[in-house]
Amino acid sequence: MHYIPKFLFIINNEDVNKFRKLSDSLSICHGCLVHGSRVVIPQSLQSKILDLLHLGHFGMERMKQLARTAVYWPGIDAAIEMATRRCDSCGEHQNKPSKPPVHPWMLPEKPWSRLHLDHAINFMGRDWLMITDAYSKYPCIHPTSSTSSRATLDLLEEDFAHFGLPHTLVTDNAPTFTSEEFQSWCKERGITHLTGAPYHPATNGAAERLVQTFKQALRKSSLPPKRARQEFLMQYRRTPTSCGFSPSELLNSRQLRTRIDTLLPSPAHIAQGKQSKEASKSQMTPDLKAVVKVTRQYKAGDPVYALYHGPRRDKQPRWVPAVVKKSLGTRCFNVMVIPHGPVWRRHWEQLQPRYTTEEDNEPGEEVDTVSELVTDHPMEILETVPQTRRQTKPKGTPSVPEYGPDNPRRSKRTRKPTERLCC
Repeated sequence: MHYIPKFLFIINNEDVNKFRKLSDSLSICHGCLVHGSRVVIPQSLQSKILDLLHLGHFGMERMKQLARTAVYWPGIDAAIEMATRRCDSCGEHQNKPSKPPVHPWMLPEKPWSRLHLDHAINFMGRDWLMITDAYSKYPCIHPTSSTSSRATLDLLEEDFAHFGLPHTLVTDNAPTFTSEEFQSWCKERGITHLTGAPYHPATNGAAERLVQTFKQALRKSSLPPKRARQEFLMQYRRTPTSCGFSPSELLNSRQLRTRIDTLLPSPAHIAQGKQSKEASKSQMTPDLKAVVKVTRQYKAGDPVYALYHGPRRDKQPRWVPAVVKKSLGTRCFNVMVIPHGPVWRRHWEQLQPRYTTEEDNEPGEEVDTVSELVTDHPMEILETVPQTRRQTKPKGTPSVPEYGPDNPRRSKRTRKPTERLCC
């Protein structure tokens, strides 16, 4: 091996200048120029060496690794890259390029503005039309026996009758969506129809994801397909998404009521309870509540004093002895004036407890035979005197005025003639 003297690189030649930086590693071995352990290939033989390196149709990196063990010339890496790119066989059978960063769809400004459509073909013995709203993720799924354009349009019109017409429909390039009938239908209704590149399902990823989720749910369910679809739709529409709101709330501005909601009190019940509590606090003190609870719990047969609202004579009682006949709720009662007087309707504020003696409970007295005359208005007073079972008052019973519509009060005072002053 002989090293090349450095004075030879003083020659001003383009080919020689390429080796000027490599002068320390160049040598001559058996009449060949060598760069380290690699033979320097002249320009006339470089194309043949490239063909030898590319015999296995390997990629650029493998060819470079192989070349670095045997051959060299200035710019060999660039020559290998160019030879690989120009190979027709490698270009026709190369792998797919790496996936670019995901470019998401823009979020619509309002719900039911952009819909994504797709078909789930031959699943569970039939086809399914899948619809999802890009804004709310609200799904609509319809079983169908045909994927024709007419059958698909009929199902779309059914949903549009509920939620209105969208602005945009996004589909794949299936014949159902690319037909002239489908295109004209969208044009007549002012709907923009967008399609992705053929065989690129990621463009319509929202619908593809709904198809995948729906298939997994039905495979896991033990219910018939019809029931399983209904259960899936209700749970999907009720479950909050990553934004914290459910599809039903985003689309309809209200939450669906499912069986899980029966565990919680409804807002109406909570509001009513708070209103009742506040009303009780404002109207009744704790002491009054205790008194009412003890003294104003009446039942049928309890002796009471009933307030008389008609005109009274002098020294006639305002509170009349009576017996509770029937409870008309929590605050109203039917009471009968004893012994056989009229039946009145009184509020509990118009009743007072009466403490009876043995004379008040005679064996022959029957209270339940008096007719109940009750009207629908809770505060109306029943002053009607019953026409049946009128008996003579037993001795010792206090006189009670029996006034009513048939027996108005009239004064029995003896009128004296007017004395006029005569002049």
